[in-house]
Amino acid sequence: MEITPRMRAIIDLVGKTGTAADIGCDHGRISAAMMEEGCAKHVFACDISVRSLQKTKNMIAERNLAGITPLVSDGFTALQGKKVDCAVITGMGGLLIRDILAKGIAVAKKTGRLILGPQGNEYELRLFLYRNGFFIQDEAIVKDDEHYYQVLAVCPGETCLPNEIYLRFGYYPSVRKEALQKEFLQNKLREIEAIISAAARGRNTREYIAEKRKLKNQIVEVLKCL
Repeated sequence: MEITPRMRAIIDLVGKTGTAADIGCDHGRISAAMMEEGCAKHVFACDISVRSLQKTKNMIAERNLAGITPLVSDGFTALQGKKVDCAVITGMGGLLIRDILAKGIAVAKKTGRLILGPQGNEYELRLFLYRNGFFIQDEAIVKDDEHYYQVLAVCPGETCLPNEIYLRFGYYPSVRKEALQKEFLQNKLREIEAIISAAARGRNTREYIAEKRKLKNQIVEVLKCL
């Protein structure tokens, strides 16, 4: 099975763990990779869709994998009462990940570590985490098939709310001065400059344009440090 750059980032942040859960597992590729890479001793492969979960069962059979338990589960629901050391939620939007965590927050907080791979709305997800008793322990920025992805390693616990720019684009890759983080932010800067240019010619409010200019200035300040 090919391990894509995004999958590699997820697996690397999982590290070595005991029992893992792959929530919204769909085809089961992350579940399979965690077992084959020796990341986990056991994996609960969870999906709300019986049809999607069948894809995981097929992969288990095709690859002759032991140690993966498929569960029909709405988020964390089927994990109540089970010991889970690390839960992976990836391949979906940040708002959906936020909603899954909110619905299963009691179980999520008993999980030692969460690996989250949002596809959009990273700011809203990070804000939810810090406001609801979680903190980001580490992050990865990865480029896969010409798209940039942010992957978060999250733990239960209280801490101060980070600066807004780090809520939007990540703290640790910037602190480590990673080359890909610089490339990612430069790309975001070009996108925002294009939005500002188009907004100035359209009917957008002054407040909207001012907000985009504020974001542009924040990115410029971070880029100066990279």
